[in-house]
Parts: sequence; structure tokens; C-alpha cells
Amino acid sequence: MISFYDEETNEEILFEIVDSTIFNNSKYLLVVDKDDEATILKEQKDADNNLFYSLLENEDEFQQITLILMENDEYDLEVN
Repeated sequence: MISFYDEETNEEILFEIVDSTIFNNSKYLLVVDKDDEATILKEQKDADNNLFYSLLENEDEFQQITLILMENDEYDLEVN
């Protein structure tokens, strides 16, 4: 499980990690929330070298990572 703090709604969201991949030296997590809604988080580091995860908002990057994750036969991804 991974805890994600949504700054817009000021709520904590718990995600289950389904899969991960590394692309262009960045790590990405495919996660699902309690409603089985999937999203992709990108691992990043702050100025103090602490790890944090952010929502993947760049459309091109999102498409590339989605295609990589769709190659896994253990689950089905639908892009909305």
C-alpha cells in the first residue's frame, strides 16, 4: 500500500500497488484505489533527496507508460 495526499481535496488516498516499470531512468507505479480505479504515479525526489510520488499528468508520458504497462498479461487496463 502507498499513501497519497491530495493537495486539492486535502485528503489521504490509499493505493494498492499493482505493477511498476522504469522508463527513461524514472520509476512509475500502476496503482488502484479502494474503488478499483487505476492511475499512474511517478516517483520523484525533492531538494533533500526524499522520495515522493506525483500523478502522471503529461499526456505523452502517460501514453508511453500506459503502453508499457499494457504489455503485462496479468491484468487488463482500460484508458478513459
